[in-house]
Amino acid sequence: MEQLKNTTDLLGLEDKNIKILSVLKYQTHLVVQAKLDSPAPPCPHCQGKMIKYDFQKASKIPLLDCQGLPTVLHLKKRRFQCKNCLKVVVSQTSIVKKNCQISNMVRQKIAQLLLEKQSMTEIAHRLAVSTSTVIRKLREFKFETDWTKLLKVMSWDEYSFKKSKMSFIAQDFESKSILAILDGRTHAVIRNHFQRYQREVRELVEVITMDMYSPYYRLAKQLFPKAKIVLDRFHIVQHLSRAMNRVRIQIMNQFDRKSLEYRALKRFWNPRFFVSRLGLNQSTGLIYYTSIASSSVRNDSISPRFECT
Repeated sequence: MEQLKNTTDLLGLEDKNIKILSVLKYQTHLVVQAKLDSPAPPCPHCQGKMIKYDFQKASKIPLLDCQGLPTVLHLKKRRFQCKNCLKVVVSQTSIVKKNCQISNMVRQKIAQLLLEKQSMTEIAHRLAVSTSTVIRKLREFKFETDWTKLLKVMSWDEYSFKKSKMSFIAQDFESKSILAILDGRTHAVIRNHFQRYQREVRELVEVITMDMYSPYYRLAKQLFPKAKIVLDRFHIVQHLSRAMNRVRIQIMNQFDRKSLEYRALKRFWNPRFFVSRLGLNQSTGLIYYTSIASSSVRNDSISPRFECT
């Protein structure tokens, strides 16, 4: 067990050249005022001797929370001037990268939180940094794809990643682990990704589940000739529900708005309700059928009592 000796150890400031001047506690955050003073290095331009010049304006460097409050380090860095070329340089510290205002410990925390189920906006708010900082850290990750194997059962779907733009996602049907996220759902984008797998690897895929987006079906048959295509039951029920709702509205509009039939179709359009409450049966009631392929309703499947015009 390591014993913390002073405030610098508590805050994780490993640079011995940093000296804390004061700690100010506000209602919303903590401010640590410190200065960075190190011996004069050789001039990086002419290798001449440098002298201590003055201190730079304090840099505001966010640190990890302390006492449950956001903590900011106001660090004044020593400046040095060369006697020969008169150029001025600023002392550097190991807690932050050159020309950067975000501490390394905060960057490490961002990388840690990106592995958890949190939005980038939430991470930025939690660590008192901008969302752009979190995005830049995410882009530093390098993801390697194993092009020598594929899942036996895959799920294809799309989701709204950007405004008015859909993206493609493929995942393991059993473990729900993500296989690929593509910026777009066009034939070219999906084909270019999966063609990076050898044909022998693609032929090992047995089942692909997807929604009723027709381009997916044709593309899956081309890329995975031996795979069985299974439609997602959620989308089947969704298409059925929409088709039934269209028929309900057509029938409902044939009645007077004050009639019992109109109000019943308006509020209680579950077919079981009509059978139990209005005494309707299959010969006089509502019977719905739909064609999933065309998403159209067969007019001959509706009772003559509620025939559509």
